[in-house]
Amino acid sequence: MNSPSILKSAVLLLALLAPGLTGCRVITKEYPVDRTVDADSERILWDALRMAVYNGKYPVGGGADPGTRMIRSGWKLDLAPFKGKGYRTRAIASYVPSTGDRKGVTSSTAAVGLESFDVTIRIEKETNESLSPLNLDRADWTRADDDLQAARELMQTFHGLLGTAEFELEKRENPFGIE
Repeated sequence: MNSPSILKSAVLLLALLAPGLTGCRVITKEYPVDRTVDADSERILWDALRMAVYNGKYPVGGGADPGTRMIRSGWKLDLAPFKGKGYRTRAIASYVPSTGDRKGVTSSTAAVGLESFDVTIRIEKETNESLSPLNLDRADWTRADDDLQAARELMQTFHGLLGTAEFELEKRENPFGIE
């Protein structure tokens, strides 16, 4: 073999092996649920948010800090006996005093004498990629996309506990044409 053909073979081999050497990077998406809510006080909002996370079966514990206005729960496990089917989730809820535009509700719902806050809730999710997924000592947790449905449910629970939100539902077309 001559030198150029060896060089071409080496470059081809390197091109085939290079993606495996660099590793894979999984890109996951965050799906926060944002709403502007009204509350009598920040303390009432905090208590309702903490209770919503607790009622969602997320362990609150020491991850709740009213000073930073954030709750980062512990992990809630949902194990399964198959690789990649078991997962764990945790709630991340935060709020800040509202500065203007209202998210998720109409401007007519702003109540007199109430404080407005922008609340954000995310449900972080990781899947267990271990070959023995029921053994937590050998768990191999891999980041997955956020659980948007669980975040919406937690936000709805929060609204119910707070008791000050009004919603305007879209009027859907009747699929059968009957009024």
